Amino acid sequence: MSIKEKLPKCLFCENTSYKKTAYEDTLFNHKVFEYIQCSNCKLVYVSPLPNYDDLDKMYPVNYQGELVKKTTGCYDKLFTLINQHGNYTTILDYGCGGGKFIIEALSNQFEITGVEFNPQLVGNLKKHLPQATFYTTEEFFKTESQYDVIFLSNVLEHLTSPLETMLFLKGKIKENGIFVIEGPIENNFNLTKIFRKTIFCIRKSILNSKASHVPTHVLYANRENQEMFFRKIGISTLYYKVDEINWPFPMTYKECDTLKKKFLYFIASISVKFGKIVPNWGNVFLFIGKVHNSSN
Repeated sequence: MSIKEKLPKCLFCENTSYKKTAYEDTLFNHKVFEYIQCSNCKLVYVSPLPNYDDLDKMYPVNYQGELVKKTTGCYDKLFTLINQHGNYTTILDYGCGGGKFIIEALSNQFEITGVEFNPQLVGNLKKHLPQATFYTTEEFFKTESQYDVIFLSNVLEHLTSPLETMLFLKGKIKENGIFVIEGPIENNFNLTKIFRKTIFCIRKSILNSKASHVPTHVLYANRENQEMFFRKIGISTLYYKVDEINWPFPMTYKECDTLKKKFLYFIASISVKFGKIVPNWGNVFLFIGKVHNSSN
């Protein structure tokens, strides 16, 4: 094996040239994970990638919190958008968590299937929502079912092999079906990113410190490399909207019980205001895309 083959490949464009970043290395499961940036598409991702043992520890059954027990209408606007693109009946929620989207889809009369990594969580979901179908990721990759809509919410940033996973999911889309994907774009331009990277740079370069958080977010994308990634796997953009929210800083002032939290809330609130007037300024996205040659 050549030296080039040993280099970590970018999770989006597969380039092997990279540079170090201001993001702190993190200690988890007795190993160090470093955040590096692709020299080509600017995607930030961890190296080494988490293996199965790491993932098993990263996603215990309580990672998703309690199972969702009632509808709130939180996805009503999204279902309106989905219905504007076709007369769909079947949806796959890949990475369904505690069933937040599942229960809303059921109330909107969709036939819904959920997929999750943790087998115990899948077992709990089957008992909790028998109206839906559930699989572990291992089980799902052996199925042959296809769907009108494939939904991923806060999933893409967790994938250790996003190219392979998305190409597989592409084959699960029916003709004229769509992908609906939402989540963070943590390396997109906004004020909170600038502030966080400045702090990270000081800690890493000057204080020589390491973090100890769980590297559940394997990659940090921005709008440009994310849309490039979707085009690469044959998904054309029907809808793409970037928003700015307070996350990962306090979402409400009521949460701010310390001076530090109040300061962070202030920074985030300013960034949110900029997001209302500056195009593509933000840290979360909603994407709807159509598959090319979905019958292949």
